[in-house]
Amino acid sequence: MNIREITKDELPQCVEVIRKSYETEAMAFGITEMNCPNHASFITLDQLILSTEWGLKYYGAFKDDEMIACFALEKKSDKEYELQYFSVTPDNRNSGVGAKCLEFAKNEVNRMGGTTINAGAVHQSVMIRNWYEKNGFKQKEIHRITQLPFALGIMSCNVE
Repeated sequence: MNIREITKDELPQCVEVIRKSYETEAMAFGITEMNCPNHASFITLDQLILSTEWGLKYYGAFKDDEMIACFALEKKSDKEYELQYFSVTPDNRNSGVGAKCLEFAKNEVNRMGGTTINAGAVHQSVMIRNWYEKNGFKQKEIHRITQLPFALGIMSCNVE
C-alpha cells in the first residue's frame, strides 16, 4: 500500500471513496440528503475542488493503483490541523489501512510544523470514538448543532 498526496486528476476517485465510506454512517444514523445535505456521503466533485482552493490537501492510500482510502488535512493555525473526510472503503476496513492512514496524517502534520490534529465524528458512534481513542485521540468537545441529526464529537491528538 502506498499513501501520498493526490493530484487534482485523482479527485473524482476521492469523491467515490468518500461517498462509499460515509454511506454506511449515513445509513446507520438516518442521515439523508434532506436532513443533512452537507454530509460527506453526498459530497460532489465541485465541493472537493472548491475545498482544495480553500487550502485542504488531499491524500490517498493506493493498493495496486486503486484508491482504497483518502483524507484531507486543513491548517487551522500555526500548530493546529484538522483531519477531514477520513474515508476507508468498506471492503478495506479492519485491515489496518485506516490506522496506517492516520499515522501518515499525524506524521504529515508534524512534518508541517503542527502539534495537534483534530478530527470530527458522529459522537453517537461508539465504534468510531473507540477507534480514534485506540489511535491516540482524546475527546475534546461535543457540538450539538440544530442542522445536524447527530452530535458532532471533536477528537484531538498531540503529534509532537
